[in-house]
Amino acid sequence: MTKSVIVLSLLAVQISFAQPFYFKNNSLTSVNLSTSYLDLVRTKNSISNTTISFQKTSAQFETFLGDDKLFISFESEKNKVQIDNSISQVQFRSGQSINRLTADNEFTFAPFFAELFLQVNQIRSVSTFNYGGSFGFTNSSHWFENFRIGYYSYSFPWIFGLKYHTSEIDINNLTMLSKVFYQVRFHPLEKTWAAFQFEKYISAKNKNENTVFAVEDVTSGSLAKLTITSASFAIPIEIYFSHGQGESFFDFFYSRNSFSQNSLTDALYNGINVKNSEPINYKWLPSFTVGYHFLKGSMIGNIQSWPFGSFLTSLIANRINYRVAGQAFLFSLEVEKKYTYLAVSVQPKISFFQILPEVTLDNWQPSYLVFGVKNFSRNILPVRKALLGEISLSISSKVKYCTLILQAGQFIPLQIIKKTLPASAVSPEIILTSSQPSKIDGGRWISFSVRTEF
Repeated sequence: MTKSVIVLSLLAVQISFAQPFYFKNNSLTSVNLSTSYLDLVRTKNSISNTTISFQKTSAQFETFLGDDKLFISFESEKNKVQIDNSISQVQFRSGQSINRLTADNEFTFAPFFAELFLQVNQIRSVSTFNYGGSFGFTNSSHWFENFRIGYYSYSFPWIFGLKYHTSEIDINNLTMLSKVFYQVRFHPLEKTWAAFQFEKYISAKNKNENTVFAVEDVTSGSLAKLTITSASFAIPIEIYFSHGQGESFFDFFYSRNSFSQNSLTDALYNGINVKNSEPINYKWLPSFTVGYHFLKGSMIGNIQSWPFGSFLTSLIANRINYRVAGQAFLFSLEVEKKYTYLAVSVQPKISFFQILPEVTLDNWQPSYLVFGVKNFSRNILPVRKALLGEISLSISSKVKYCTLILQAGQFIPLQIIKKTLPASAVSPEIILTSSQPSKIDGGRWISFSVRTEF
């Protein structure tokens, strides 16, 4: 197999799925300043290194006059993803710096209301503009309390630096994505509410800023959410149901010749969470959240070692085909309790997550032109079950006109059960590999915010 080194620097890929903002009616105006850092993962073994981290700083202003509401925010994000693999000789670099300004205004003309959303993103030298809005009505005295329908348009750039040995190209494409949604809120029983929301995502045609390199994709997806809240019992209960599915087909072109075709199919997500709020009559009882989630998907594609200029050259050149399929079950349990003394509140939280993953990655090369198979290998995730814990703490203090909030958390690997593949399940021509033991660190986060109301 011809060894190649591909350095892929993703400098900015950004999608922002903004939702309508809702304001608390117990305050007129508030200002919130916050900063956070997430050290997601850092791994190192004999063949690969991985580093993923996120940093965000924001300033938010919200106010309302009667039922009219206004929200303005400025955000600055810095993200980093770095993956090096000495076996495949692949290096992946992703770093994006985003500045984002958002304005969301909701105004009423009872019983109707309308909402306008505007957002400007500055990503390196590229500026993007998102917009949208919604319309609906509210009738709190009727069992059919609220209805809203809306449309949002998003755009995000693909800015890459692609390097192969001594050759380099710049990539600059713009992808458009639209979201149509509706939501309803019911009050079927006394002290019982239900809310349903459906979202549909559809991609538009790419705008190719670079005539040499182009990305074309067709993406669609949907998400449905149902929330049921009941205060009829001594302990209030909230139940959340979620269902999502989608697919994506995207090609990479160089000089109008496709050199990488990829398809993500049958992506599926189902989830349910049950939570009890802290009851007033049972102050000693903490809040519990129990969750179940299922994810499934598969992806297949190919990539050539270089986007050659002719079709014949691309046939006889180095080509790698791949196929990845996986699914995962996630069970979660979260326990939290808030303690208040004078102007200080402390809220510890303990979470447990059990993950049952199944992931298989196949890759191979054609033996002659695009026919036949050679160098077939299969990589199976050697984890049958993983148990993770999270310890987090939130401390808030009221100081004159401001509220200071400090939050921090740490994920802790509690147990990992490996699995072995029976020898009878492996064909002689298959090279079976598994991930090597790694030194893993990360899984910690911290945030600090200052909030004032007037």
